Amino acid sequence: MKGSAMFADLDLRRLAEMTAPERVFLSVYLAGPASARSLPGQFERLRRLLRSGGAAEKDEREHFDENVRLVESYLDRHPLKSGSLCIFACWALDFFQAIALPAPVDDLVWIDSSPCIRPLAELREEYENVAVVVADNKRARIFLVSSAVAGDAETVRGNVKNHVKKGGWSQQRYERRRDGELLRYARQIVDKLADLDKEADFRRIVLVGGKEILRIVHENLPQVLQRRVAEKAVDLGKGDAPVNAEIMALFAGQERRSEVSLWERIRAEALRGGLGCVGLADVLAALQAGRADTIIVSRDFRPMGRRCRECEHLDAGTAARCAACGSPSLFEVDVVNEIVEMAEKTGAEVDFADPMPTLDEAGHVAALLRW
Repeated sequence: MKGSAMFADLDLRRLAEMTAPERVFLSVYLAGPASARSLPGQFERLRRLLRSGGAAEKDEREHFDENVRLVESYLDRHPLKSGSLCIFACWALDFFQAIALPAPVDDLVWIDSSPCIRPLAELREEYENVAVVVADNKRARIFLVSSAVAGDAETVRGNVKNHVKKGGWSQQRYERRRDGELLRYARQIVDKLADLDKEADFRRIVLVGGKEILRIVHENLPQVLQRRVAEKAVDLGKGDAPVNAEIMALFAGQERRSEVSLWERIRAEALRGGLGCVGLADVLAALQAGRADTIIVSRDFRPMGRRCRECEHLDAGTAARCAACGSPSLFEVDVVNEIVEMAEKTGAEVDFADPMPTLDEAGHVAALLRW
């Protein structure tokens, strides 16, 4: 999940560890060039909201204005001409980072005490690496799809002859020779996949093509790779577009089955009082204790919480005063962004899932625990 090329040079854990007691970070996500042109209006809207606050927001307004200057200066020097862009600016900590994204994002301008990394975490999961094998008895292409872009393909030649009807011993010798050719060809494909597994991080393999060669490839894969496979016999003569559609459908189905399997495992553990917890409060407590291993959260779940400026305590709700120190100086935060930050710090994984009624009824978020 964490190895796609789009994120090869991005350290989400470092971003997650950057925090402050006040809202001194500005996070900007731009879907495209038109989004950049609309930024001044969004900045002014946030500036007016900060002006309406009390003395506690005076310094935050100063930080915001300085951060806006950093962002505008960068975009003046590097105008966005295509693609999407993410920018993090923190004048107080002398930090600035702009990240070009080859995948689309929703527009977002957010001020907080830390960078808003939830959209990056969602993209990282959505565009994870997938190893793809497209094979028939003549030729196999093996490549890595990273950030929805296919890399260079390795080619293995098969040229396995068709079945013939000669009869008698002659046919039996021919079939034995043909079976041997198929096995050698399949093992070459397996060897290429094993080499790719050493070079790149992927947790899914998609096999499409001729039914015969796919069966033999699957049989000869090591068990650790077999568990990652989704496959379908496809007529490669139909052209690239239908084949690519089959590949994407297989991947989407594999991803959905993985989400359901994770949730059912957590639910079973929670029902028997084992290594599973459900609901926002329990998941946050598990993360804070370092117990959470894998979190699943509904993709459309966007709960807001509050963080205290005095003691930095996080309250997953709309309390008027800090539950830890009683201070009324609170500001709003995205709780799922906080979950992603804590997961990065503790080495936990976060899976964003499409709607599942049982997960939503249980509180939209759950975790598999380490102990």
